[in-house]
Order: sequence, then C-alpha cells, then structure tokens
Amino acid sequence: MKNFNEFINEGSRYVDRAGKPFNIKGINFVYTDRGRFYGTSLYDVKKTANVNKRSKIGYDATEALLSSLGIKEKLPMYYEDGTLDKICKELTRKGIACDHGDYMDVS
Repeated sequence: MKNFNEFINEGSRYVDRAGKPFNIKGINFVYTDRGRFYGTSLYDVKKTANVNKRSKIGYDATEALLSSLGIKEKLPMYYEDGTLDKICKELTRKGIACDHGDYMDVS
C-alpha cells in the first residue's frame, strides 16, 4: 500500500506542452481584472512569483488537477477570495505553493 506522500507525488506530476514531465510545486490561479477565470499557471519550483511558469492550463484541466489532488472545493469561474483561499490552504498543506489574483488585463 502507498503512503500519503506517494499519493501526493502521483497527483502533482504533470506533463508540459513539450511532453516533459515535472512535479507541480506551485500553482497560481489567474483571473481577469473583471473577475473572470483566465487560466492556471503551474510551476516546478515552490513559489509563484518572479519565476517562469512551466505550463498554463484552462478551467477544465484545473478542475481535473484539483480533483486528482484530493481538493473537494470547486474552482470558481469568477473571482472569489474566500473560496480560492480555501483551495490554496489545502494545496499548501499538501506542500504546493499557491497564489491567486484578479490582475490580468485582457483589454
């Protein structure tokens, strides 16, 4: 039987667009400045600022990823501080740095 850390490591593995696998160590949920979901940036380092993202995924892929990591909270389509804080808190407990913001200007 696998231990907890082995399950976490399986759930946090991802393949970037070039087909190279990596372990997710950071996640940033990005929303537009009008509050609509824009995308999720994935990082192979344990931070989300001042580093290049390894991959960017959309809403459905983010929902699938969160589910595979055992996150039961549903990702909001529109920016909700409280819900995103809960998701980030759970991810942090699993050893993944997490951040969110509604700063993407798409105009």
